[in-house]
Amino acid sequence: MNRRKFFKLSLQAGLVTAASQNVSGLFAKSSKKDIPLATNALRIPPVISGGDLVIAPTTFEINSGIQTNVISINNSFPAPTIRLKKGDTFSAQIKNNLTEPTVIHWHGIHAPSTMDGHPRNAIAPGDTFNLSYPIIQRAGTYFYHSHADMNTAKQSYLGMTGMFIVEDDEEKALGLPSGEFEIPLLIQDKRFDKNGQLIYAPTTADMSAGWLGDTVLINGTPPNAFLNVANTMYRFRIVNGSNARTYNIALSDGKQFTIIGNDGGLLESPAAVTSAMLAPAERLDIVVDFSGYSIGDNLFLKSLSFFYSDGPGSGTLRQGAEIDLLQFTIDRTAAKGNPIPAALSAITKFNSSDAVNNRSFQLSGHQYINSQSFDINRIDNHVPFGALEQWTITNLSESVHPMHVHGVQFQIVNPTQPSEGGWKDVVRIESFATVQVLLRFTEYTGIYLIHCHILEHEDMGMMSNFQVEQSGAVKHETNGQNEIVIFPNPASDHAFLKFPSLEKEEMLMLIDITGRVISKDILGAGITDHKLLTDKISNGSYRIILGNYEAELIVMRQ
Repeated sequence: MNRRKFFKLSLQAGLVTAASQNVSGLFAKSSKKDIPLATNALRIPPVISGGDLVIAPTTFEINSGIQTNVISINNSFPAPTIRLKKGDTFSAQIKNNLTEPTVIHWHGIHAPSTMDGHPRNAIAPGDTFNLSYPIIQRAGTYFYHSHADMNTAKQSYLGMTGMFIVEDDEEKALGLPSGEFEIPLLIQDKRFDKNGQLIYAPTTADMSAGWLGDTVLINGTPPNAFLNVANTMYRFRIVNGSNARTYNIALSDGKQFTIIGNDGGLLESPAAVTSAMLAPAERLDIVVDFSGYSIGDNLFLKSLSFFYSDGPGSGTLRQGAEIDLLQFTIDRTAAKGNPIPAALSAITKFNSSDAVNNRSFQLSGHQYINSQSFDINRIDNHVPFGALEQWTITNLSESVHPMHVHGVQFQIVNPTQPSEGGWKDVVRIESFATVQVLLRFTEYTGIYLIHCHILEHEDMGMMSNFQVEQSGAVKHETNGQNEIVIFPNPASDHAFLKFPSLEKEEMLMLIDITGRVISKDILGAGITDHKLLTDKISNGSYRIILGNYEAELIVMRQ
């Protein structure tokens, strides 16, 4: 039996977790008429810059007095926020204390393919994985989550989701709200049983619609969350970390807010709006000006109602329902803050006429890209490194599919709303619609993914491998195995390579991002390791090829 068919049948049988139960009455509801004071102060996740990341089953007091079973990272729910600056090195040791394989994808972060979080690089239970790579992309609001094969939805839902914020000098110079006036908001919808435990038991209808919760948490804060604010400008970094729910972000009084950034960082210029759609995995970077309010005023960050073609699955809160997300109470005065600059960032525009290749992806059902379901070992497309391509994605289904591309930020051809300008890594494709994006891979070669970010669709197979490779290079496919292990990586003056015993004499080549061979060594039959000297090699990303094996090496010296 096909593994994905078995996975789907298993979900129907309720093997993932307990059956769904109605939770009405468990949590207090806030009135839309008189706006009573909310009861739960907004939680802010801890901030780290790397180090140990311990993934483990644990309990967390999401709701007062109730210990809820979750998957935590460093005993935090949601996972800690990682915060770094462009030019920093992100180094972490990931420890998998689960009883099943897992891996973390650094969503929107440009990482080497072997460290990007592809399910083929899953960490076995009890094992650790060391990663280290430079932060090379622009400032922005990114995030990270599980990417385990056919377990992404469950593991992410149970707690393996956190924010990843990158800063740079360009953004810092703008004088945007910072410190206590810069607030991360990770939005996720959940279902709880009568004992306060998380439910994840998708039915066939849930696999089609995506898993929809009936309780929305902000940063893991219980419902009726509030944030006391001063009458000044605030920056909110918003991540939609839900499995399938889309939000229509707005203020309850209908006033404008300003979009300054999206998936890939700052826009060229700010955009004043009264609402903005936010599909799963999309991000919004917004500024709200509270200076026009009086002390004691209350308002909500909301999701406005909207039409959605898919049903609610087995959930009680339909897709597109109106939801109060976070209550703001103005409780103090403060200086107004700096005005938002009219120009935020310079973005080089791609042109369709410059694309050297047009590539097509057709989405059908809830699990097919170009009529194929995901095969972890199959490479569906070979994409030349450094070449501008136009990808045309056509949705042939009745479902909306937010499509995500790993390893790159793209530009949407003919964006339809301000939040789709600039750089993106997720694009929302309506039913029976077509969207074109322009992209160029300029940092790393290797195997990456395109997939739907309704996580149940991803787990069912709406995902596809593509390999970024030097133009004209030999294809080195290794049946899903990362055959060369490198330590340390990044390297300074040397790196140790470990690989399976060579069956015959092979040439070891080190190739730079332009395709130039930097060094060559002949290794004899039976060799299993090699010390590669890098002390005279310039900082940067390199490809190592040894017979049919390949890996990526980063050289970085102070």
